[in-house]
Amino acid sequence: MPKITKEQIQKTNAKCSNDWRLDVEYYLFHNEKRLIKHIELDDKHYLEFALQYNTKNQISLHISKFEHEQGDYFAHSEGLGKNTILIEKTFTRKIINNLIDFTNVFNDDECMRINAITKVTKSPLFVASEEF
Repeated sequence: MPKITKEQIQKTNAKCSNDWRLDVEYYLFHNEKRLIKHIELDDKHYLEFALQYNTKNQISLHISKFEHEQGDYFAHSEGLGKNTILIEKTFTRKIINNLIDFTNVFNDDECMRINAITKVTKSPLFVASEEF
């Protein structure tokens, strides 16, 4: 199981801009570092943006829409969300600093702009989520 100290988390989060932060739960379950950002849409819905490496070691942005009822512990989502590749280049190593560099550019407005032009991921195995 991967281990990370509170100091390492704080150090990574301090390097991030525009309210991006290390997704600690994802790291603990998948042993891969990625950065996340939430943007509230209304009282019940928010978008989660995740800067991460895809299976081809390219930097991509994954967008999911979550619904969170007041009083519930967990939020839930439907479908596969949206994915867009930010850099076509294949990296030899998954370095967190490459992801951190994108946090300087991806403020709320830029994230919402990318969300508007990115289509929902479709798969024959899963019900497609609604456009968001």
